[in-house]
Amino acid sequence: MSLKGLWSVCILSLLGAINAQAAVVKDNSFLIEEAYNQEPGVVQFIQTYQYLDPVHEWGYSFTNEIPVPDETHQFSYVIPVAKKNSGTDDQTQVGDVLLNYRYQLMNTEMISIAPRFSLIVPTGDYKKGFGNGVVGFQFNQAISIALNEKWTNHWNAGFTYTPDAKNSLGETASLFGFNFGTSVIYNVTPKTNLICEFVMNNNENVAAQDTKGSSSTYYVVPGIRSAFAVGEETEVVPGIAAMLGAGPSAEQHERGVFLYLSIESKLW
Repeated sequence: MSLKGLWSVCILSLLGAINAQAAVVKDNSFLIEEAYNQEPGVVQFIQTYQYLDPVHEWGYSFTNEIPVPDETHQFSYVIPVAKKNSGTDDQTQVGDVLLNYRYQLMNTEMISIAPRFSLIVPTGDYKKGFGNGVVGFQFNQAISIALNEKWTNHWNAGFTYTPDAKNSLGETASLFGFNFGTSVIYNVTPKTNLICEFVMNNNENVAAQDTKGSSSTYYVVPGIRSAFAVGEETEVVPGIAAMLGAGPSAEQHERGVFLYLSIESKLW
């Protein structure tokens, strides 16, 4: 064996030894929602960033997940920021904020189920395309299946309803969209995950007064993430993934990069 090969084996063995006694990270996805609520006293702060070609637009989100007061009930909020490319006048603004409640319906060693109900607050400027100008509602059903110690499978399905949404001209229509996704997770170590996700979103838009248009996006998202302990009760999780357009999104040559950073700490 060459010196380079021997060094690689030593590094991998060291990583394996470090993670051998560590608990498996269950919160292990990017765009797919896992069916696991936060443990009592453990608060999570999540930042994501995605950049898409060929539109040259990006989106950022900040999410805070809080148990109230234990794993059965969880409150969270999502603050999105987006940069839209109109060709002549690029705009970067805050979008509509989500206020989320998630209920831990089932949590066994093999299967976990957690429905989420969300209120969409019209904080974005609908006149510039950063929101819908009215309150909306969202539902998502997450199911997580622990196949064994190495493999996990997550499933998502849900919908979004926005009554009397507005476009930039103030024209209104009630919008309905739906989402579906699944992911396969492989635990390289208890703290490092290889990820492959598939996500589909269908969204309607206000084309004219009481007239709607619709569009769909399909992405395959392969990536990797790893957790690092910072002190005794804080964990930092960076991650990176590619966003590869599939189906109609592939025909439009859509692709991008996804960055993830989570900080999880026991605060009480």
